[in-house]
Amino acid sequence: MYAKLSHGIFIMLIAFVSTAQAQHLHRKGSLGIDYVEAPDSLLNALKIEEAHCIWVKSVHPESTAAQLGIRPDDILVAINETDSLYLFDFHNLEQQLKENDPISITYLRKNRKTRAVGIVKPAPRENSAGEVFYDEVPYQRGYLRTIVHRPSNIDKAPAVFYIQDFDCGSIDFSKDSLSPTKQLVDGWVKAGYAVVRVEKPGVGESAGTKDCARLDYQEELAAFQNAFRFTQKLPFVDSSKVFIFGHSIGGTAVPIVALKARLKPRGVMVYGTVVKPWFEHMLDVFRKQPLLYKESLLPSDVNARMMTPLLYEWLVQGRSATDLLSVPDFEAILTSKENPLGYRRGTFWGRSAGYFADLNRVNLLQTWAQANVPTLAIHGEFDSQAISPEAAQQIAQIVNESLPNKGTYKLLRNADHFMARVNSFTEYKQLQQKGKYKDFASHNFNAAIIEMTVNWMQQQ
Repeated sequence: MYAKLSHGIFIMLIAFVSTAQAQHLHRKGSLGIDYVEAPDSLLNALKIEEAHCIWVKSVHPESTAAQLGIRPDDILVAINETDSLYLFDFHNLEQQLKENDPISITYLRKNRKTRAVGIVKPAPRENSAGEVFYDEVPYQRGYLRTIVHRPSNIDKAPAVFYIQDFDCGSIDFSKDSLSPTKQLVDGWVKAGYAVVRVEKPGVGESAGTKDCARLDYQEELAAFQNAFRFTQKLPFVDSSKVFIFGHSIGGTAVPIVALKARLKPRGVMVYGTVVKPWFEHMLDVFRKQPLLYKESLLPSDVNARMMTPLLYEWLVQGRSATDLLSVPDFEAILTSKENPLGYRRGTFWGRSAGYFADLNRVNLLQTWAQANVPTLAIHGEFDSQAISPEAAQQIAQIVNESLPNKGTYKLLRNADHFMARVNSFTEYKQLQQKGKYKDFASHNFNAAIIEMTVNWMQQQ
């Protein structure tokens, strides 16, 4: 009995040292208020001289603002040294706050100006069915934030390393606990799996790295490789039972991480990914994707023909955004109101031109054949970003050719690209057009993917 007890304490101490030793990354701070920009009518009615202020709508309990005595309906006129609070600038100031930073806020209440001074409290952490650790992993000259969920009452747990899509958004869901991704993580934790995610360079609390928007594909890949090694070394993880899950373009990194890992993953899973060259997939986006939404064939063909030269020069020839803009026909497309490639200030959908050209050069079919690892490839029935089940089916096929009976294809019924439950491609598109998709997805997560992935992992 005493031997078992001391062993349990030893495991807990190792886990504590691993995650609680001095970190290079600081937790983000939070004011803990809901707010809007104070309208001119309110400022005039209160005879406030400041031109731009913030109107506090609510204050979260035990937050920085609550600690400073801020109340609903207070008017914030200055924060630290900034005394002209445009909404956009105020939001940026709030994003820059760090735990334990000194802070001063000047506010108006009943025409009386007060300055409150205090210390910034940390932003909320994710909740979990188990424990949550905010750790870090080295990358280049900086560090990346890792978010680790550990199931309760398991000394050595199997684990899933999650690789997200291409965008540069944070994967910290402390303010979005109903995100489909967070619900998937929660499902795995409840099933007894530790789950590890990593913020991309320049995202969230990661620091000392290039900005995500400037990274190429190989640089991002290196971040995931570092985080996978981190996952395998966690003291409460069974390193022989670590799986990788890749969502969308994150799925393209999965076979590469598996192939280059010193210790192979037990198995890998992908959802909504691609396997053909990115140039060919983008042609499908313009030629085939509109047909899923029951749009006319002829306009789709016209658009695909118009986009092909630009896509070729960008993705195959590797021309920069500056070079592309020097071609009048390409400039007209990139600066059009429709903006079909999400172009803005040298980026495409928030990523560098080189990122996608780099991805296009990767021979994904060959990489899957070489990875030589048990694989579950899932396609959502109404996934219009993946367009068809072809990629998932081909991944399973190529795996089986090199590792017989180890490649599995599964269709997730009534699921879109983001794992929400929908009944058709058109339902998904209409929800997006009406601005209702995010709320819909939060309350319509297709939980069948939890059972599908857990059952498969348990069989490996």
